[in-house]
Amino acid sequence: MTAGVSAAPAASVGFGVRFLAMAQVGADGGLWPAVVSRGASVLVIAVVLALYRSPVMLPGRLAAVAGVGGAVGTVAILLHLAATRHQLMAVATVLSALYPAVPVLPAPAFLHERLTRRQTAGLVWAAAAIALIALR
Repeated sequence: MTAGVSAAPAASVGFGVRFLAMAQVGADGGLWPAVVSRGASVLVIAVVLALYRSPVMLPGRLAAVAGVGGAVGTVAILLHLAATRHQLMAVATVLSALYPAVPVLPAPAFLHERLTRRQTAGLVWAAAAIALIALR
């Protein structure tokens, strides 16, 4: 549990940098922002793996799950890019920032995890934020 806590600020900085970088891209940028974003992600993961001397190979099922996760992440970046080109950047960024709540939702069903009070409160606050954004 505490291992993820130290990585959270770094992940937050990464999200912030990506959001700021995507805000600078003009409508004529095509899909290049998504390509650069995914390339940067792979580079950061490679550096982290090298620093921790972690094995690069994953067993078949985990490799498939990682591949699906990467594909879903790419679709999310493309949708964020499209949203920023058609809506207010603030709305798209806030909704994108709420995506860490998404893996928490199926955890009780698929992993038989129990949500803590803090997780439940976080989900309730995230739902409230979405409702307030929708009312805007």
